Amino acid sequence: MEKRPDLIHWHGEAPMTPSIKKTETAMARAGVNHHRLAAAPVQQGSGRVINGPWGAKPEIVLSVHRGFDELRGLWTSLERGADCTAFQTYGWLSTWFRHIGERSGVEPAIVVGRETEGEGKALFIMPLGLKRGLVGTRLVWLGGCVCDYPGPVLAGDFARHVRRDQFKALWKEIRAALPHHDIVELDRLPETIGRQSNPFLALGHLQAHASNAHMTRLAPTWGEYYGAKRSSGSKKRDKQKRRKLEEFGAVELVTPRSHEEIARTVDALIAQKAATFARMGVANPFEQPGVRDFYMDMAANEPELVHVCRLDVGGKIAAANWGVSFDGRYHYVLASYAEHEDFARRGPGMIQLMELMRHATETGHTEFDFTIGDEAYKADWCEVEIRLFDHLEAVTARGWMSLLPTLLYRRAKRFIKQTPLLWNAFTRLRAATGALQRPGVAQA
Repeated sequence: MEKRPDLIHWHGEAPMTPSIKKTETAMARAGVNHHRLAAAPVQQGSGRVINGPWGAKPEIVLSVHRGFDELRGLWTSLERGADCTAFQTYGWLSTWFRHIGERSGVEPAIVVGRETEGEGKALFIMPLGLKRGLVGTRLVWLGGCVCDYPGPVLAGDFARHVRRDQFKALWKEIRAALPHHDIVELDRLPETIGRQSNPFLALGHLQAHASNAHMTRLAPTWGEYYGAKRSSGSKKRDKQKRRKLEEFGAVELVTPRSHEEIARTVDALIAQKAATFARMGVANPFEQPGVRDFYMDMAANEPELVHVCRLDVGGKIAAANWGVSFDGRYHYVLASYAEHEDFARRGPGMIQLMELMRHATETGHTEFDFTIGDEAYKADWCEVEIRLFDHLEAVTARGWMSLLPTLLYRRAKRFIKQTPLLWNAFTRLRAATGALQRPGVAQA
């Protein structure tokens, strides 16, 4: 016999307090948990209360899903008109899980919120997962190291259903519906999700992420943008580098079309990045299980999302790029250059970047996102800084044991990264240590 649902009310300062119904269903017994949240009147930024169906207290049904397949249709339908980034799309995260997440032991705990009225329209998808470790289980975003901007997929009218001051209450119910976890570790939270404020910033327990992200808004034409961004001296130096690079042969930005050529370009990028990581003394992420497979799979099977190209100089791959195009924004995700070739000092990496920005402009993009990292060269192009935050919260006594060292580590990391003198010293020491540990690779 099915257990009778419990009716739980909680009280807050909202004009109309939401209520929760916890139910068991056949789907719950199969690993999909359901909760219901009643919505309240929503106040827009103008301060005007919107009158709508809230008088009848419509409910939001919450479900927790342990896999991707059952969500494909709903997810791809929602993401087409939702507020999200490329890194929350079904194609991106399901591919990540298949190649990386499952191998690393991450268990999906994907939360879906639907209306109960009409056809039960999806209001949000929260791609969460559980990561078990020596000091408890962490609730994290799916996507891990290949996701620059983690977060939810929000329907365009999400804020009409859940106000910012109600989100803590909703999150409390979501957490109750999720499997056991000891600590919540949701990092790299941007201030906005598309056109909406990021509701997760209302949770508190925030600290600034170690790095920010940077972006530039493109002009209608490359000539307008380039003319506004570069001084006459910079333009002169750009031309000189181009002419000197052309001494080694024809310079051309190539976008491969066949699977074979795409794979060859991605492999060249990975090899070039490996040499750079070795020189810097940084661990090579492509050596981790499934990482290369993820980038190859996405490049081959998500052509509308992923743009692979390379800069050829005299028939050689002088630089390579793995970028993402989504909703008018071009993401500069992975780029490399052949630093051990004779023409490396002629700036093939920077010339590739300018050709990419030209390409983005000519293909209708309005923004060029340099993604996470505070590298100095970005200041030459970017006028938009995207601040990122980490939400860290202990849930159990066991979670508190790991929270303090995590907080201290993240704060120290940010302090070092945001202090140029310390960061420069650290990067030099790291490179020297890497050269001692891997001399053959570092000098290849």
